Amino acid sequence: MKRFSLFFAAMLAAFALTGCKSTPKETEPVTTEAPVTEAPTEKVTEAPVTEAPTEAQTEEDSMNKTRSLKGLVKASGQNSLTIQTERGKELTFDTTGADIQIANGIQVGNNVTILYKGKIQDTDTSAAKVLMIVDLAAGETPVTEGEPMTEAEEADPNAGAGSMGGSIVDVNMDRLVVLSDDGDSYYFSMYGADTKLVNGLKEDNYVTVEYDGDIYGPDLVVATAVYDTDPSSDQVARISGPTPDGEHTYINGVLDDCTLGTVTITTDEGEQLTFNVADATFAYTNGISNGNYITLECELMEDGADPTQAKVLAVYDYSETTGTTAGAGAEVQQEAVDDGAADASSDGEVIDNSQDAVA
Repeated sequence: MKRFSLFFAAMLAAFALTGCKSTPKETEPVTTEAPVTEAPTEKVTEAPVTEAPTEAQTEEDSMNKTRSLKGLVKASGQNSLTIQTERGKELTFDTTGADIQIANGIQVGNNVTILYKGKIQDTDTSAAKVLMIVDLAAGETPVTEGEPMTEAEEADPNAGAGSMGGSIVDVNMDRLVVLSDDGDSYYFSMYGADTKLVNGLKEDNYVTVEYDGDIYGPDLVVATAVYDTDPSSDQVARISGPTPDGEHTYINGVLDDCTLGTVTITTDEGEQLTFNVADATFAYTNGISNGNYITLECELMEDGADPTQAKVLAVYDYSETTGTTAGAGAEVQQEAVDDGAADASSDGEVIDNSQDAVA
């Protein structure tokens, strides 16, 4: 028994000595091998802001955009709010769960701004989820009570320029239809409009339209710009242009038709082709109009493949006289045309710049 006690005591002593020796081994690397300043530096450089959001996140943000609508309070209940919009339309919202930030409380006769997600269709607000209700921003023109505004029989020649946000409802060669935040649809001509759409010409894509004219008049209003992200964003300039990178095929032609999800072009040889562009980025400097010469940037195709089955990544216009496109590779394409190195760019056939040959 005594022998066992001595052995047990010796084991405890050895264990204690081992524990003491391990302490400096754990602290030495902390002070000499991994300075604290290195960790934050790596985090900043490894995850730059330009890498996020991804294309999928950008599309989701666009389709689920937070919208803003101001109005004159007509009635207020525990979980409901009725306002009159600028156009004299009365809308009633379910405010359950909404964050209400009104300095003096919601009062009939005051103006408020409603932030919501979803859609308002005419007077139907059932698809709109109210997120927040706030006071009208300083400098905003208040909505006054009056008769409902109807379409003017004649456009106001002094209406001037403006901008509005809304979701794409329809598009063709004649007009773009946008469902605005106020629940009404507005019609625009896109001829000559500077168009930058990362998420493409697809239904429900939330866009900002800059225009010049009377949007309450009977005529199409001229859109000067249409974009779905910050037009100066790097995301808009994703298009590389027709550069010989060996990763893309380029298809050129005259624009015949454009709808939600498709474009139809005619090559210089007279072949008419229709492409699925539902997932493509659009960047037009000369607007969407019949007769414009455009380029489709596609995933690389094998020789002899059906060009209409190509996955279109981007669609942009090209001017032979100026040598510019909406993308960054315009000069390369113009030089190729001048030198005759890419004769397909003048006859409208498929170009594989990696091989400098007509596919």
